[in-house]
Amino acid sequence: MTRDRPAAGEIAIPPSREFRSLPPEQQRKIESCLGEVPVKLGPLARSLGVQVRLATLPRNISGQLGREDGGFVIRINRHEAKGRQRFTLAHQLAHFLLHRDRIVDGEPWEENVLLRSDQPTHVENEANRLAFDLVIPPAGLARIRAGYSILTTQAIEELAFRFGLTKVVMEDRLEMLERHCHAGGTPH
Repeated sequence: MTRDRPAAGEIAIPPSREFRSLPPEQQRKIESCLGEVPVKLGPLARSLGVQVRLATLPRNISGQLGREDGGFVIRINRHEAKGRQRFTLAHQLAHFLLHRDRIVDGEPWEENVLLRSDQPTHVENEANRLAFDLVIPPAGLARIRAGYSILTTQAIEELAFRFGLTKVVMEDRLEMLERHCHAGGTPH
């Protein structure tokens, strides 16, 4: 899935440092699930050994990651929009990949839930950057983004639809990439 150089007309979008920090075998496992747009996040979670369940969660909770019966479980709030659910799942998978050591040694499920609002900002930023790589793979975005000469509101809505996300998530990803381009560096 990952290529060294973009095809003609594509924009080079490198993966985040969080993705690059993962062990090569995890990178390969993830990349094997990133070929389709929208990315099939359920099979990705299963390949990582994580169960995903829709749940009725409090209104202010989009998702949770915790230990249950010796394994990892992600609960996604069933009452949120599908596009929001997809990004939440990617975000929680990112926490699993990057921060599961914060959960493994903790208390039972009820006391040991990694909630977005309770984490330090850098932990959430890391999870968001990796989540973008999972749900909007750099190679897929570069390929599809090359079809648009400018990103109008309609184009952003079309991109969001193609990736199965909300417009807000797509705008956040594109804004992050724009900051990266202006900074002239690798995505953080």
